[in-house]
Amino acid sequence: MLLADMGKLMRFQPCIFDGVVSISALQWLCNWDKKDESPVSRISTFFKWLYNCLKRGARAVFQFYPDSPEQIKTLTNFAMKAGFGGGVVVDFPNSAKSKK
Repeated sequence: MLLADMGKLMRFQPCIFDGVVSISALQWLCNWDKKDESPVSRISTFFKWLYNCLKRGARAVFQFYPDSPEQIKTLTNFAMKAGFGGGVVVDFPNSAKSKK
């Protein structure tokens, strides 16, 4: 078990994980908890260290609740800058309830 801030650099060995699943955690990187930590910096740091510690050909799956289309775009852009490919699938896109 590990308790850590995923928006800060985590020093796992490179290429150590076969895959990653995240449920309802990713959106918390977009919050301002402290004035000296910007969400953009935290998101960038997260995707960089995560990509580095995944084995070649590994998969990462994130289920999250975005606040806005801009938040989806920001998360997607930083994931792709870090080296990830793929896309976003919206569950029940025509629902009035929260999208995930």
